[in-house]
Amino acid sequence: MNTHQSDSAVQRDAERAIIDALAAQLGVVLVGGGALSLSGGVRIQLDARSEDGKFAVEAYARQGTLKGGQLKKIAQDVLKLALLRREPNHADVRPIIVFASEEARSSITGWVKRAADVFGVELHVVDIAPELREEILATQEAQKMVNVELPTAADDLTIE
Repeated sequence: MNTHQSDSAVQRDAERAIIDALAAQLGVVLVGGGALSLSGGVRIQLDARSEDGKFAVEAYARQGTLKGGQLKKIAQDVLKLALLRREPNHADVRPIIVFASEEARSSITGWVKRAADVFGVELHVVDIAPELREEILATQEAQKMVNVELPTAADDLTIE
């Protein structure tokens, strides 16, 4: 199968291993999250949840420190999980964002960390197989090489 070098299929596939590790740690069964309907006609997408609805999970395979857009995604997921907890049918849900890297989890600071604390969104870290970690790191490195900054038109100007 041909994939673009910046494709995140490895990270998406690793999310299942991360979710399974969290499930083992918590002693629960977590299934694919799918979409949940909330009041006001809105829907949210989860990476995983327990069948009884007591756990709602977002998983991140990123190894190392999170950067700009990745931090924004975490902030969005904190808000999404906080909204879920405000729903009458989901008030008792245990919202969790799970990472496979302590560095990634430790990147959550400032107002995003405070929001997670205030809204009861738990930030967990699980261990994954070293081979999977290496595969994720190799993919991240390939993505970094693909996503290099291109010169702007002004950079191409030569003054003589």
